[in-house]
Amino acid sequence: MAELQKLSFDKIEQNYDALELEMLKAFFEHVGSYKGAKYLHWNMRDINYGFAALEYRYKVLGGNPIVIDDDKKFDLSRILIDIFGTGYIGHPRIERLLEKNSIKPLNFMTGKQEADAFEQRNFVGLRQSTLRKVDVLANFATRAHDRNLKTNTTWWEMHGGHLRSILEWVMENKLISFAASVASLIGLYFLFWPPK
Repeated sequence: MAELQKLSFDKIEQNYDALELEMLKAFFEHVGSYKGAKYLHWNMRDINYGFAALEYRYKVLGGNPIVIDDDKKFDLSRILIDIFGTGYIGHPRIERLLEKNSIKPLNFMTGKQEADAFEQRNFVGLRQSTLRKVDVLANFATRAHDRNLKTNTTWWEMHGGHLRSILEWVMENKLISFAASVASLIGLYFLFWPPK
């Protein structure tokens, strides 16, 4: 926003609230223009770090946020846990997934590095890190969809839950007793009318 307003980097700090307001205004205008859009995110679930934090901050600065419906938000961090299980990769998960899948981090910064970059007024680095994180999440999502995302989950762990689900469904629907009844009928048929 500072670049768009032709402000030099040394003037960002004294104009921080106004610049943040403009950035959030642009974000919520985007949201309003694409009401049916779906948003893939990573752990953006609460008031500390999430869509609610953006909404709250925009209100504090005098804006009127457009709230994205929860059914339009998809938390990739939870989706990967649902697919691969809680132990699919170590912590911090994004960094471990980058390593496991041989994805180069390039301009990616950890949360601590981003906080340090902000303190050092490295706004270009922060922007590059944000753009890289968007690319990384899209990469993870694509690989997971194509079944190419490498994790620590074994084949058995991936498919064992499905076997358990099938057995539970069979038990719940009493298909075992039905199958036993069918087998008994077949046995009776062969007992009384044996093939010649």
